[in-house]
Amino acid sequence: MTFEGRTAIVGAGIAGLGAARRIQQSGGTPVVFEAEDRVGGRIKTIRRDGFVFDVGAFIYLGSYAEATHEMRDVGLGPQMHKFDAFGAMPRGGELNFLDLSKPLSLLRTRYVSGRAKLKLAKLLFFLARHWKDLNYADASGVAAIDTDTVTSYSRRELGEELLDYVAAVVVRGPWLSDPSYASVGQLLWTLKNFFKPYFYGLDDGMDALPRAMAARLSDVRLATPVTNVTDAGDRVEVTFVESGRERTEEFANAVITTTTGAALRIYPQLSGFAREYYENTDYICSINCHIALSQRPSNPATYIMCSPREQPDLCGVIVDHLKAANRCPAGNGLLTTFCRHEWCLDNLDSPDDKVIDSVLAFIAPYYGDLSSQIVDYEIGRWRDVVPIMRQGRFRAVDRFMRETDPTARVQLAGDIGPIPGVNGALVSGQAAGDRVVDQLAATRSVVV
Repeated sequence: MTFEGRTAIVGAGIAGLGAARRIQQSGGTPVVFEAEDRVGGRIKTIRRDGFVFDVGAFIYLGSYAEATHEMRDVGLGPQMHKFDAFGAMPRGGELNFLDLSKPLSLLRTRYVSGRAKLKLAKLLFFLARHWKDLNYADASGVAAIDTDTVTSYSRRELGEELLDYVAAVVVRGPWLSDPSYASVGQLLWTLKNFFKPYFYGLDDGMDALPRAMAARLSDVRLATPVTNVTDAGDRVEVTFVESGRERTEEFANAVITTTTGAALRIYPQLSGFAREYYENTDYICSINCHIALSQRPSNPATYIMCSPREQPDLCGVIVDHLKAANRCPAGNGLLTTFCRHEWCLDNLDSPDDKVIDSVLAFIAPYYGDLSSQIVDYEIGRWRDVVPIMRQGRFRAVDRFMRETDPTARVQLAGDIGPIPGVNGALVSGQAAGDRVVDQLAATRSVVV
């Protein structure tokens, strides 16, 4: 079989599918290999008895321009809707509601003191000064300020109150990270991209996007794990297991979109700073608990994010029946809880009943005792969710991106760019796909 014009895509997560779509749209022939029996990677949806559990990635933020463009491009516009991001943050047992559609109302909140509000202006000025640096294409701007952890920056510039009740909350809620090691760059990224007044929801679940993307590709091979990728100079050899038998095919090039540990195993030729970068990447662990209820809680918040002073282990709650349509039968409720990385590591192998009992105790101050209302549950156990954005990570990202060779036959993509998550992985995959397209175009011009 000729390998000219064929590209192997290792991994059918959002990065791999994004790369494959770019290549196919430009006349190339992507072949997608996926070890699981489904597409989506860490976007995973389980449907049962009228409940839709998004047990992987849980939300499409209002700032996800590339992801929302892709939704429309693959025909998901009719089921794509905006939902209000009406948040709450507890302090002293009291929930303080945040209506992000009315920014000036935040000045009236009792969540932080008047003195802290004045100091908050310093953080907002810092954010505004680096607004343009917080992008997916160039990490140099955020790398230049990657000299502090959230804790060290906050203690020096903002004080303990804003550290505990704002900065720590911002990096714990979406990322499950501790401010003692999270980069101040991640704080700014999250302030810019998470706190929008709306989310996007797909009626058919988070995985509607990767399923629709895959449906438009000509060759997606599920349950086909890749065991080795070799750059043979004039071609790429990909070895994989199909129906229990190992096979090898040849391709013009390849894009590897797995987690870094898997990439190092299947592509032992990886060298230079790229190898160092991959070897030094560690991941957030998550145990997200999805609790189906017989009735909807009266609490109106779409999400809750918790200070470590209020909840040492609980980072946040998202109310699934308020974030998207069709998540549960009429009258029923569905909540998802997220706990800090360290708690999840300690409990990754704990029995379901222990995990459920723990999170019910965590959320009882905001929803009461829900134990008698549980009709079903699903627990997502993810050892490797997104890279930990420690202080110094953005500088490493910048160097990795600058040293990426666009002519290399084997390209890398995934949660390895300026910021992890659904949109970051998609943009990374599309960029890798574009590099492959340029290679294929150069080859065609030489042949002509």
